[in-house]
This record gives sequence, structure tokens and C-alpha cells, in this order.
Amino acid sequence: MATTDNEEDDYMSDAFLNTETVKDVRPGLLLTHEQQRLHNQIKKRKECQLTNKATGAKALEEQQRQEGLEKAIDSTNKGFSLLQKMGYKPGLGIGKNNSGIVEPIGIVLKTDRKGLGREAALKQVREMKKKIIRSRLSTEPSVCEYRERRAQEASEKLDRSDLYRCQRVCRQMDLDQDILEPSEKFFWPVESSDVETDKPKQEEVEDLMSLNEQLEILNFYLRHTYNYCVYCGIVFNDESDLMEECPGPNRQDH
Repeated sequence: MATTDNEEDDYMSDAFLNTETVKDVRPGLLLTHEQQRLHNQIKKRKECQLTNKATGAKALEEQQRQEGLEKAIDSTNKGFSLLQKMGYKPGLGIGKNNSGIVEPIGIVLKTDRKGLGREAALKQVREMKKKIIRSRLSTEPSVCEYRERRAQEASEKLDRSDLYRCQRVCRQMDLDQDILEPSEKFFWPVESSDVETDKPKQEEVEDLMSLNEQLEILNFYLRHTYNYCVYCGIVFNDESDLMEECPGPNRQDH
């Protein structure tokens, strides 16, 4: 049965299927790669125009500012006219005897948000550092002072090594006796996990006692508690055996 002109086509008919689909032109909807590319080009072009406009305005402002700074003030300036009324003559210094400055104080443009006194403070800091460096370079240590400092550094290195050995031994012996915490903070070595938590207390101990003093106290604890000599490297049977067989409590004795 043939269809009339005023009748609608069946949605399954060829006429309906062959009809060209109307393009979706909703704003903001990019369906193809070509449309996306054109959109990005237009967007980038607008951004460049805005950037160039801002740069041009900034350059023009800088140029006008520079021209204004290079132009000398004349009698049309209120301040200049007041100076002339008080006896000032162009080209001469200000003041009663013309001993003051000739040119006006320069203008320093501030383009950041740092404190006004920061530059002056940094300049002073640089001068202080230079002064300290010059002072140290000018006062070179003598040969005796150099040798003493080197000997002290070597002694501190040995003390640090001996102290660490004593700390390891003390921790092991304390744990064997079911002692779960050191009697003093510096009796056991500081673990990596305890560096942050024990740092203030450890620094306080180190400020009060030197490495040599810590070593002396810890060595005394090991000798009288466990009959152990860190320099001999052995545990003696009792205190009398320690006193007879061990040369002494110090490294120099061994």
C-alpha cells in the first residue's frame, strides 16, 4: 500500500534511514578531532593576544616612567619652586653653604612584596660575613696551634669510636640482664628511629659533657657492673681479677 505525502515515513523504511542526520551544534560540544584542533588554535591565539597586550602595556608604562625619571624638574614643579624661593640655584648643592646634594635622591622601584628593610638587612649580613672571613684569614694559626688542633681532633675521633663500642657492649649486656632501658641516655647507641624523639635530650647531655667525659662514665659503669674492659675486650671473672689482669681503665694504659 503506497503512502501519501501527508503520511509520516515508517522509522524502519529506507527513506528514514537514508535521511542525513542533522549535525549536533550544541555549544561547547566538540565531536571530531578537527573541531578540537580548531578550538585549541583559537584559544591559543586569544591567549597570545592577551599576553602581548599586557606585555605591551607594561613596556609602555616602563618607557613612560623612564622618560619621566630622566627629565629634569623645572620651575613648574611645586617643590622646585619652593626651593628657588628659599635661595636654591640649579646646579648647586642644597644647604646654606651649597654643600648638600646636587641631584635629587634616586627612585628605587619595588616590584616584589618583600619587606622594606630586607635589602638593607641582607647587605649588612653580607658585610658581616666578609668581615668574619677577613678576620679569620688575617689571623692564621701558628704551627703549635695547628698541631694542637690536629691532636685534639684525633683524640676526639678515638673517643667517639671507643664510646660507640662501649655503648654497643652496654646495650647487649643490659639486655641480657633484662634491662630494657639504658640507665643514662648516652649509655646505649642512638638508633635511627630514635634520632628525632631523643635529639633534644641527647643534645642536652652532649652540651653538659664532652665525649671524653661520657666515655669515662660509661667505662666506669661497665667495669664495676660487668667486670668488662673495653680495651682488653674481655669480661673478667670478678673485680679482683679485673684489677690484677687489666692494665688500667684508660686507652693509654693499654
